[in-house]
Amino acid sequence: MQDTDTEFRLIAKGMNSAYRYVVNRMVRDFEYKKEELKLRTKFEELEKVFRRLAESNLEQSKNDLYDTVQESYYKDDIPEDAMEELKNIEPDFQKGMFEGMGFAYEQVANYISIMLDTSDKLSEKHINHVLQHIHKNSLIKEEIEESAVTYQEGLTNGIKAGFNMADLEIKGKFQIPN
Repeated sequence: MQDTDTEFRLIAKGMNSAYRYVVNRMVRDFEYKKEELKLRTKFEELEKVFRRLAESNLEQSKNDLYDTVQESYYKDDIPEDAMEELKNIEPDFQKGMFEGMGFAYEQVANYISIMLDTSDKLSEKHINHVLQHIHKNSLIKEEIEESAVTYQEGLTNGIKAGFNMADLEIKGKFQIPN
């Protein structure tokens, strides 16, 4: 700038100011969108997790839990009295429980999917919105019966457990205190 004439120096100063303004503006906009993109990515990951959990629970409902544990690598770490309890679980209850958990996980994935499809800009309010949908479900308020043996009781217990686990997962993912 020192070697040029006055007119070119003024143009260079003006261009420098304009570029600085544009760069600062882009940085502010990018930082704002970066947080929203991070939030969107977390929600998309959670949706996939809940869909996988729903599938795996539906698959597990077709198999006996005791047999599955017997085939597991960690079976030696499970106390014998717990293994005896697993033997005594009614197959209908077990099937209902896993199908209920699968149902709850699928519902939560649907809540997230709808929210992602209908929201242009995500914020913490959307996290609370999904949690409110979970808590509005009437089956989450049902009492868990210790002596449950029927398919219906297993389904109810599974739905309640699935929604509670989803609630914990979402709060953990977004670091929301319980």
